[in-house]
Amino acid sequence: MKKILMFAVLVLCFAGCSAPKCEVNTQPTPALYEATFVESSGTGEMMIKATGIGCSVEEALEEAKKTAVWFVLEGGDKPILKTQAEKTRAYGLEMQMYANPVKYIRWISDIKSKKKEGGKTKVTYLFKIDTAMIQQELAAAEIITSTEDLGESMGLPTVSVFADKGGDFAKTAVSALQEYFQDNSFEVYKAAQGDTVNKIVAKMAALEGAETDPMHDMALSLGTDVYAKVNYSGVNGTAGTKASVAVEVFETASGKMLATTTGFSDERRVSDANALVQEAVNDAGAKVVSQIRKEWMEMVKKGKPFKVAVLSNSADGAAVDEAVYGALKGLSSRPIKRQAGGKSTFTYIVYVKDMPNAYELFQAVKKAYSGPGQLEKVSDAGSFLVIKAAGNGEIELTIE
Repeated sequence: MKKILMFAVLVLCFAGCSAPKCEVNTQPTPALYEATFVESSGTGEMMIKATGIGCSVEEALEEAKKTAVWFVLEGGDKPILKTQAEKTRAYGLEMQMYANPVKYIRWISDIKSKKKEGGKTKVTYLFKIDTAMIQQELAAAEIITSTEDLGESMGLPTVSVFADKGGDFAKTAVSALQEYFQDNSFEVYKAAQGDTVNKIVAKMAALEGAETDPMHDMALSLGTDVYAKVNYSGVNGTAGTKASVAVEVFETASGKMLATTTGFSDERRVSDANALVQEAVNDAGAKVVSQIRKEWMEMVKKGKPFKVAVLSNSADGAAVDEAVYGALKGLSSRPIKRQAGGKSTFTYIVYVKDMPNAYELFQAVKKAYSGPGQLEKVSDAGSFLVIKAAGNGEIELTIE
């Protein structure tokens, strides 16, 4: 009897049962969010390893394309959309991008992996995504602030780049990072061969008494808002050579670190390792530019830092210090940091909103000053201002 019942069930199943129908992803968003960063293949391009899943290889590939675009927008450690407010504003445009991801794809690799999962096909590819185009469309829709708008509202920071170590690879790393900054609308100041630290900067550094950083002093001399240190290293592996570059970016006036990251190249055999250095710098450059941009937008809201040095004579020093400090305090809503103070020389870090350069800061301080003598500008370079209170005795620090 049991055998008859089992046979009947099997007959009915063969007659009416079928394999579960594969459900197609009908949502505009990706079915999977499996993606990783591979490299920055150019200043406006990023290579992404992305996975998609679907009822066929073709459908899974289309899903992988959407996943790659999603990663650039919201994934990884340097997404274009950084805040929840930006993501909310971007929703409509983001859905349009998912509907036509091929618009932003410059290259697709051969299939890297393929397997069955839950009755569906899961595939992985490499994609080169045009990140510059995506950023431009988001900026045009006023979802993010474009570098041009940021530059108009405050002025993008000027940058100088230095190598921690010498050698041909270090030169390549510096040149590549300078190029990356320039391609992202930063103004780059280059130290020419034989350039020396400005005498004023050297004297002020000596007066402050701290161990000085020659790259910081050179950045002050060049008048750049920020400076970057880049350090190259190479590792020989089983598949060839892999390059890495460590990049640190500092705000020149205050010495505050704005960004730090390490970039890597793929490991492979090459006739000239400079190509790997360039690749590693592109990887690092994408990260530090994102970090600098974020910090600089905060400065738009809170005020740009300036380093102000004041020279006086010892008799009037205390009164000059008090008057300049009071003038600076009236210009800033943030605490003023005193870096050094003596009888006749004083240095401050002050954050001032809507102040594009040190010369305009001098004009504002001079107008508000009520201390002994008259303020005169000794030097202004970028965010570094040196002034003296003249008219009541000799200034005791001689600037040659």
